[in-house]
Amino acid sequence: MKAKVRKILLHIAYPLIVVALVVLIWQIAAAAIGVTLVLPTPAQAVREFFACFGDAAFWEAVGNSMWRSLYAFLISFAFALAFAVPAYLFEPFRRLADPFVAIIRAVPTMSVIFILILLLDSARAPAAVAIIVIFPTLYSSFIAALEGVDGKLAEMCRVYRVSAKDRVLKLYIPNMARGMFEGAASGYSLNVKLVIAAEVMAHTVRSLGNLMYNANWMLETEKLFALTIAAVVLSVAAEYAIRLIGRAVIRWK
Repeated sequence: MKAKVRKILLHIAYPLIVVALVVLIWQIAAAAIGVTLVLPTPAQAVREFFACFGDAAFWEAVGNSMWRSLYAFLISFAFALAFAVPAYLFEPFRRLADPFVAIIRAVPTMSVIFILILLLDSARAPAAVAIIVIFPTLYSSFIAALEGVDGKLAEMCRVYRVSAKDRVLKLYIPNMARGMFEGAASGYSLNVKLVIAAEVMAHTVRSLGNLMYNANWMLETEKLFALTIAAVVLSVAAEYAIRLIGRAVIRWK
């Protein structure tokens, strides 16, 4: 029991130490610059962060941006899985899928943002950007996870004619869960950043990206940092939730 408590405390302590170091460096830099308009102190940014809680426009922006991030990620996840499974099972499909994914991965992100802003309206462009950029990352993660499944167990299932349902539920999903969910968690953090960046470029109304753009334009540096803190907190919380789901699936194994 003591070892388990110690492990939990260590898991909590290390992130807190990192956060404390970041805040310390931030505080030193803010004191050295001495100009709030350029770099506010952590206390000023946190105070503005909590002040945002009383602003209905802030919550509407958070809801819209996180909704875009969620459905963009789910679409990317579905497409990546739909490509990864047949690519793993059929070599001819893999030879077609890999170059296609490589081309998508090679396209500069800013080019994707600019092109999609021209083609789509400002509300849909950010999600489309995230889907296109995240898809190759998830595809690679899923391929790696599938290739990590024990080939001998898969062969044994074929020899003993284990049903496809049991192979999927009792072999593939539990064994690829760790790699798949780790890739998904990392991908979601990048997904949030991409959506917000595209919202800034597209001037998407009622979004976190647009609030950040307006704060920068109006030289409201404290608010810009507060909105950044909000985006980080939401991204980390979502990433942690995905990892918890992954651990639950692994325990089910």
